[in-house]
Formats: sequence, C-alpha cells, structure tokens
Amino acid sequence: MRKLGFLISGLLLSLTLACGGGSHTTPAPVPPAAAAGLAYTDPTGTGWRLVKDAHSTPTRLLLNLVGPAGLNTRGAGFNLQAPAAIRFGAFTESGFPIKDLGVYELWNTNPWPGDGSVAVGSDPLEPRLIAGGVKAGNVLTVGIFQKDRRASAKDSGQPLCQIALEYDSAANLKAGDAIPLGITKAKHMAEDIGAFAISPTLEMAAKANLVDMTIAVGSLRAN
Repeated sequence: MRKLGFLISGLLLSLTLACGGGSHTTPAPVPPAAAAGLAYTDPTGTGWRLVKDAHSTPTRLLLNLVGPAGLNTRGAGFNLQAPAAIRFGAFTESGFPIKDLGVYELWNTNPWPGDGSVAVGSDPLEPRLIAGGVKAGNVLTVGIFQKDRRASAKDSGQPLCQIALEYDSAANLKAGDAIPLGITKAKHMAEDIGAFAISPTLEMAAKANLVDMTIAVGSLRAN
C-alpha cells in the first residue's frame, strides 16, 4: 500500500507540472483607445466622388470633389450630412467651408467697362459664384459655378473644390468607430447652357437647369 501511495503521489505531481501548475486567469480585454482624429478611405469608381487630399492631417480631413474624366461641366454643388462628431471647417481664402481649386472660372471674362482695361479677377468687389454654409442638422451645403457663358466648360475629372472635416473630441468616440456621411442632394451645371447674350434669351432660360448627379462617399472612421 505504501508503494501504491508513492506511485499515486508521483502521478499527481507529474500532472501538475505538465499543466504549468496553479490556476490560470484570463487577462481582461484592453478597451479601445479614445479617438483623436479621423481616418478616411476613398470610394471606388470613376464617377463623381469625394477623395482625400494629400494635405490632410489626422485632425483636419480635406476632401476634394472629383468628377468623371471627359465630362465637361460649368460648376457643381452638393449637400453633405454628418453626425455631431464632425465639424465643417472654414478656409481662410474665402471664409466659407469650401475652397476653390482653380478649375472653374468664377469671374466675368470681360469685366466692366468691357474694353479690356480691367484684368479678369482683379476687381475685389466683383462677386464670385462660390458659397457654402452649415444648415440645421449638421448639413454642409456648398456650390461653385462659372459666372460667364463665354468661358469654356471644364473637364470634371480633376479636383474641382475642397471641403474640410474636423473631429469634435467632445463626441467621445473610440478609435475605429464608424462615422456615417451622406450626400442628400447633388447637382452640376452642364456644358451647354445656351450661348452668351447681353439680354436673356429663350435658349438661355431653357438650358439653364442644373443636372442631378450622384456623389460617392468613402468610409470615415474615428482614429
């Protein structure tokens, strides 16, 4: 019996050593870190879309409106809705939440008095057709359009205008949280809007209609 007791004790000791000894405690999962900025993935496709600009920072996301290559247009506008975690930033160049990227001609091509004595865009009092603002429900509305029918329409397949999205730390999101973005309305000005005339014509009235379009938006996450 004594030998059997030693045998059983040795067997238990072997099992204890094989199992590493003692009891194991599963470590608690590490909670996700608090978000401090924004991460954006561009949409796929070659249609109208919002793409990330290379000058974006972790806290200020710059998105450029790009259209289909080969489609000539004279301007575009859209409404973008975002949750309260997003602020729409203004640009120092305009004071508006939209930046002109120099594609569309926003001035009169032959400013008053029309004799060529005044350079295009040199009159600081001449209005430009660029505007933007934030409406109720955190909806950004922006638009940029060519002012003069005498200017040629422009290829839309390039960055046309820019908006800025900034993360609001008061939202207390966690890194990796999805942030929904949605276009509620979007239109562009077509190439053919009627020939220029000093006085309005029936052709101008018939063709001066904005065209509905769809803008693809990428995925946005807190980072």
